[in-house]
Amino acid sequence: MRVLKSLLAPALLAAMLATLSGCGGSSSRVEAYVPTRMVVFGDEISLINPNGSKHSVNALKADGVTFDCATHPIWPQVVASAYGMVFKECNPGGVTTLAADMQATAKARVADVVRAAAPLQGAFTPETLVTVMAGQHDILDAYAAYDAGTLTRAQAKAQVTAVGKTLGALVNTMANQGSGARVLYATPPNLGYSPYAATEVTRTGSLDRQTLLRELTLDFISGLRLEVINDGRYAALITADELALSLADTTKLAANALTNVVDPACLTTAVLPNCTDTTLVSGAGGVASRYLWADAQYLGVTFHARVGLTALNRARNNPF
Repeated sequence: MRVLKSLLAPALLAAMLATLSGCGGSSSRVEAYVPTRMVVFGDEISLINPNGSKHSVNALKADGVTFDCATHPIWPQVVASAYGMVFKECNPGGVTTLAADMQATAKARVADVVRAAAPLQGAFTPETLVTVMAGQHDILDAYAAYDAGTLTRAQAKAQVTAVGKTLGALVNTMANQGSGARVLYATPPNLGYSPYAATEVTRTGSLDRQTLLRELTLDFISGLRLEVINDGRYAALITADELALSLADTTKLAANALTNVVDPACLTTAVLPNCTDTTLVSGAGGVASRYLWADAQYLGVTFHARVGLTALNRARNNPF
């Protein structure tokens, strides 16, 4: 839990853990699930770059230059850390046996995730914990096609639903009816509520653009959820989109230790993944966790902490 304490105030972390311990799961657990290996699939929301940077707000070491990858962990790191696993992309302690494998890639579409997973399918066992979050770029592709006039609204919606089903089918394949991995699959954040959506409304002069982005995200999620075999012994859902919305509730800012859920924390000149605690807007006061959004499209450190803790709760309480 050392890594998590570097992210959030102890009181807030304790409250989050207490809340999560009472959510979901099953009372039928006989033995605790302890994976021996972890594999991460998805796009840059789940990615640690080779230099330790992430598509969120990054911390820096004392030299003011080197990324401190262990601070402000992204959601798969939260899970891996709890099980004592380390990624080669973030191994400040020089651990020689690395049990966590980073297969996420920047700008990955669902088709890219399917290709990345294919060579590893035979190596998945029940002791392998897999995390998956993808779909954001497929949603943006469909939105761009609608914007360009190459897809109708109905076609764009049907396209993302189909892609969501493809990701759901991959989750089923990974789990392989219990003979494969145990899978934590997360829904992508809803960009219809993002600063990016607000800029699209301004650009087009139409509030419907925000509505369309929300619909496309929900269509993708619907396809994903309907396709995954509903068996908590093998796969567990993390509704990251709903968690982001709960954090965006302006009536709960103090409870979530947030001060701004609308604007990006990073200066526009600090393009992700190069945003750090030293390149935040003045309103953040140098504290990354005060803002929900890192930039116009990517959520920040508080989101990752909440999703990571929720995913860990699923792994510990689902009857894997």
